[in-house]
Amino acid sequence: MTEKTKSRLINLLKLIIGVGLVIFLYTKLEDPAGLWVQIRQSNKLMLAAAVVVYAGAVAMSGLKWGILLRAIGIRPPTSRLLAYQWVAEFFNNFLPAQVGGDVMRGYALASDTHRAADAAASVFIDRFLGLLVFMSAAAVASTSMLIFGRPSGVPFSGDELIAMRTMALGSVGVALLLVAVLAAMLSRRLKHLAYKVLTFLPFSSKTMPIWQKLATAFNAYRYAYRALLMAALSSLFIVFLTSVQIWLITQAIQPGGIALVEVLAINPIIVLLLVAVPISPGGLGVRQGAFSVMYFLIGAGGDLGYAVGLMQQFVVYTVSVAGGIIWMRSGRRDKMTG
Repeated sequence: MTEKTKSRLINLLKLIIGVGLVIFLYTKLEDPAGLWVQIRQSNKLMLAAAVVVYAGAVAMSGLKWGILLRAIGIRPPTSRLLAYQWVAEFFNNFLPAQVGGDVMRGYALASDTHRAADAAASVFIDRFLGLLVFMSAAAVASTSMLIFGRPSGVPFSGDELIAMRTMALGSVGVALLLVAVLAAMLSRRLKHLAYKVLTFLPFSSKTMPIWQKLATAFNAYRYAYRALLMAALSSLFIVFLTSVQIWLITQAIQPGGIALVEVLAINPIIVLLLVAVPISPGGLGVRQGAFSVMYFLIGAGGDLGYAVGLMQQFVVYTVSVAGGIIWMRSGRRDKMTG
């Protein structure tokens, strides 16, 4: 069996897994018939607004990447930068691996600029800062709800309170860890100390290559504090846009089903799960499962979460199709895929 055939079979298997998860989760719904009634009767204007908002988040992602590129002397035209980002979005959502888009935009930029190392570093830093800001947003939102309660005033049940505490502690812990990594990368002394510590920890053979790639990437940005800050603020805006998109979808299906601050608490966790579990194209099945669990844990209902996950899949696919058109019409298909 050739590698190409094996790759196709693996991709087919992942698609089957994704579809299987969607069907399996559907069989676990409390009221499947009622779910489809809600979806059919959903507010189409709000769903259209969700598409526009998500497209804005994709565009903002491209502009944020541009900030990081300019910091290292790479200045592609904005139109080309957005084209790279939309092609990446297409590959993120129509290939089994969520990181496929990162590979594509990095490769496309390297092909145009002949600066492969800088292109890879910019993509790596872009992804790292995005994760840091997303988890920080989750930490702030979940902690705020623990302190001040739900915006609706409805108290948490015992199980919901445990879930919220777990989300808050987990997101705060991950955010602090990422902040520590950022501080270590920007300080030579801390970076050297961290390197020594990692060599003595278990699984150092797995963690050291990742650490070295991150260290190499940060070398180009050691003194680009303004660019890093602007990119982080852009990531914060992207968190807001993607959360508004989820809130709009929820409002379209069930008005008042969830508050925006609640979406801010769970959205980053869902994104993290989609990246961490790339077992299907575009997170198919995984996305619906993550939404079902998160909505259930905050008391909004697993059925509603499943419906929102399905509709968000549709929104994401709709916006991503433009990237596929750009890719096909660019005349660079063979070049970008090697």
